[in-house]
Amino acid sequence: MKIDSQTVRWGIVILAIAAPILYAAWLHYQRNNFTCESHLTIVEGDSTVDSLMSFSFQHGSGVYDSTGEYSPPGQPTVTISNKINFKYWYEEGRVILVSDETNALPKKDEPFRHYIPDFFYYRDRGISLGIVQVNASGYLFSFGNSPAFYCSKS
Repeated sequence: MKIDSQTVRWGIVILAIAAPILYAAWLHYQRNNFTCESHLTIVEGDSTVDSLMSFSFQHGSGVYDSTGEYSPPGQPTVTISNKINFKYWYEEGRVILVSDETNALPKKDEPFRHYIPDFFYYRDRGISLGIVQVNASGYLFSFGNSPAFYCSKS
């Protein structure tokens, strides 16, 4: 079978139209479907919170899962964990997360909770984050206008 020049030209035109559309669809998919992990240490005076966190984003629904330790001064270390199901959407260059369900442990009000947004402890609370892919292997999460942590793709 012989291919004539007109068929080749139309093939090139179709490919030139389809390639940017497919690339845009791939970028949109990558933006809305990713999972990443981060290690966060918060120090306040002699107290520390050391936590491993995981975020999963899938088409407007997500899951946050964390586990770690709270070390108050002069007291035994307390194991902490939290799992949050949330909805998210993009608005004015930010990502808005609203918690559907939370399961923070321990249930008592530890002093470190005063520094952590309500989104992480109460249902139907929101938080606005900047999430920027900074390289092929991770994202920078920012709160307000300040970088908060780096999250590695998993």
